[in-house]
Amino acid sequence: MRRAFLFLVNPKLHYDPYPDWAKWLPVVDGGGAIDMQWNTGSRRSGMEPGDLALLVKVGVAPRGLVALGKVTSTIYEGPHWNPDAARPVTGWVDIRLTALLDLDDPLPLSVLKEIGPGIRWTPRMSGVEVPIDVGEEVRGLVVADM
Repeated sequence: MRRAFLFLVNPKLHYDPYPDWAKWLPVVDGGGAIDMQWNTGSRRSGMEPGDLALLVKVGVAPRGLVALGKVTSTIYEGPHWNPDAARPVTGWVDIRLTALLDLDDPLPLSVLKEIGPGIRWTPRMSGVEVPIDVGEEVRGLVVADM
């Protein structure tokens, strides 16, 4: 059964490589996709190819959904993206981003909270599961608006 997961992007943090929205937006707007790795926080299992990926901008305003895609691998371990992390290894998954919103114009948290009122849309780390019906409703809203 397909599942849905939150992945976080925080402009206040250093990623290597940093997500390059300026480069990616024209690719996705032109019908392309962005294939990349994203960390899964403390999650080490439970994601499968085909699961829905919802990227949420946290840390600085405006916060909200900034990308959609799908998981294209199972979880694997690799070096932590943060060199100052307590553990040098973290979980990673491959994702394909197929819909991007401008980082300065996300689908607002207020809309996400209307769709999924009991969901913590800005958790402390990536890899948090949300109900698939909520994820699909968010996806439908974003895709319909593009």
